[in-house]
Amino acid sequence: MHPQNRFWGVMEGVFGEKFLLSNNSPDLTAAIAERRDFILRHHLAMWDVLASCEITGAADSSIKNATPNDFTEILDNSQIRHILCTGKTAFNLWQKNCAALYEPRYNLTVHCLPSTSPANAQWGKEKLIKEYKVILKLLQD
Repeated sequence: MHPQNRFWGVMEGVFGEKFLLSNNSPDLTAAIAERRDFILRHHLAMWDVLASCEITGAADSSIKNATPNDFTEILDNSQIRHILCTGKTAFNLWQKNCAALYEPRYNLTVHCLPSTSPANAQWGKEKLIKEYKVILKLLQD
C-alpha cells in the first residue's frame, strides 16, 4: 500500500477498473478492504515469499536471515496453478526457498514479472501493465 508503489495502478490498468480510494487515502482500512474485494472478485491471491527477514529500509539487496512462508495450507486448500512473482528478488527467493518443495507437488508454473517499485524506473506504468496482462491469460487456464 505504499503510495509510490505502482502495483495497484497496474492492476487497475490490467483489469480496466479504478479504485475509489487511493493508496494514501486517510481511510486506509477502507482502501485495503476495496483492494481485498478486488483480489477476491478476480480469483487472485497475494502472499509474500518470505515470512520474515532482516532488511535495511526497502533495499532488497540487504535481505538477510530470510525465512520463507509455508505455502502448504494455502496450496492444499485452493486451486492455485500459477505463481507470479513481482520482481526478480521475489522470484529468486521463491526459486531458492520454495520451488523444489511446491512446484512439483502442486504442478505450479512460476512467472517473474517486473517490479512495480518506483526503484524500477526503467519500467513505465504502461509497459508494466502490458507485462502484467499475462494475468488475464493465466486466469483462463
